[in-house]
Amino acid sequence: MNRRESLRLPGATLGRSRRRFLRQTFLGAAALFVAPFLPPRRISAQIPPETARTLRFFSEHEYIVVSSAAARLTGHVPGEPGSSGTLDAALRADTFLSTEDPEIQDQIHLLLTIFNSPITAFLFSFMFSDFVNMDPADKDRYIEGWMTSSLGFRRTGFQALKRLSMSMHYTDEHSWDEIGYHGLEVPGGAR
Repeated sequence: MNRRESLRLPGATLGRSRRRFLRQTFLGAAALFVAPFLPPRRISAQIPPETARTLRFFSEHEYIVVSSAAARLTGHVPGEPGSSGTLDAALRADTFLSTEDPEIQDQIHLLLTIFNSPITAFLFSFMFSDFVNMDPADKDRYIEGWMTSSLGFRRTGFQALKRLSMSMHYTDEHSWDEIGYHGLEVPGGAR
């Protein structure tokens, strides 16, 4: 077997795999380059003033995006009856991210801009709305598109949103009953 044959991927020629890689890399780089210049769309939803005053990392717009994504990913809308009490994954994420490295903070801001952009939704999912203003079924399809995308930056963005949402939700004691966790149990008499 010669060197060229050993580099082939099963079922694909070397040239096709390079073209695919370049196309994916180019689209990801283009999205990351254009994102800071995308105008933020006016969101009709409002957050309570007491929540807005406590935000340390997210803008009100970003808080709504994270809250909406977390609601779809965890199945719990903050403040909704039966939604694990007062659990608010987006507010917990705001507190957590406010102490993170500035490079990580910049990446999260960029991700939220790209994720909620109506231009991104149209280009990748043929939807004519930003994420926050989609109906629940469209939000689920949009998130699934990010999860299963052939573009690495979209799959990575999905993983970041999912991990942030899930970790903020399930590390909050208000969610423990639904997963059957009742805190640390100390054996009788031990302290």
